[in-house]
Amino acid sequence: MSDLSQAFAGTHHSPEEILAHPRFAAARMAFVEAVLDLYEGDAFLNRMLVEAGRQITFNMIVSLHFAHDVADPATWPTMRLLKERMAVFGVSSPRRIEDLVARLVRFGFLAQLPSRRDRRVRILTPTAKMLALDQDWLSSQYAPLQAMFPDPGYSQVIGRDPAFQRAQRLVALGFSARAVDILAGNPDMMLFLNRDAGVMILIKLVHLAAAAAADAANGDNAANGLSYADIGARFGVSRTHVRTILQDAAKAGLVGLSGRGGALVELKPAVLQAFDRFVAASMSGHDLLFRIALGQMTAA
Repeated sequence: MSDLSQAFAGTHHSPEEILAHPRFAAARMAFVEAVLDLYEGDAFLNRMLVEAGRQITFNMIVSLHFAHDVADPATWPTMRLLKERMAVFGVSSPRRIEDLVARLVRFGFLAQLPSRRDRRVRILTPTAKMLALDQDWLSSQYAPLQAMFPDPGYSQVIGRDPAFQRAQRLVALGFSARAVDILAGNPDMMLFLNRDAGVMILIKLVHLAAAAAADAANGDNAANGLSYADIGARFGVSRTHVRTILQDAAKAGLVGLSGRGGALVELKPAVLQAFDRFVAASMSGHDLLFRIALGQMTAA
């Protein structure tokens, strides 16, 4: 870790501080709504990205792009370097990385261009479309921090500042181990994160549960469970796929299924606690990256 990283590592908001904060519930809902705004109803993006391995690969390509130094072949963002950097996460095989790259190229998010130094080498180069989507994703990840700590806030990332995007992605490249720790420290969340649209299914259920709780507080009759009948269509997966994920979650004690054919789902305290821990850990990590990136921009 650099001297600048060490200077900020002890001053960022910790997961424990975030979980105990009186505005955590508002921050959680800000995260849920921001992610749903980005992905809900967009079956294409869900099929392409919403699974841990694919999202991390997407993020890594952007980071490697910003770290690219034409004069240093070790930094060239090739398929080989991408696979090497992804190996530490253990969430995506080389074949799946190749498949995602091919899809990103096919749909105009990524180009494979010959190196200016060695035209035999193909450089993975994000298009403006990919960089804009990355800004949208970063903004959604910082929405809960903005809700919890609005002063001075996170205007650089919420406002999609390209200079900050570059600084943040360069800093993130050196924090792969921290991201691995967050994943490893939340095994219950991995049941959803490792499945196509799995985390979006959980986020939508958290959103529905919050709405049901608000209705109950207003005196409306509460149902005995949440219907997941149309959730698959919202995220480009089948109802059978949703049911399979929820059945696996039920076996793990994370949800309860009831009604005819198990058509209603109840989020158990265990999954809500796991979700909150994951959100808090992610917020803490993003806060650290923000402080370091901002510090480096100021120093520069």
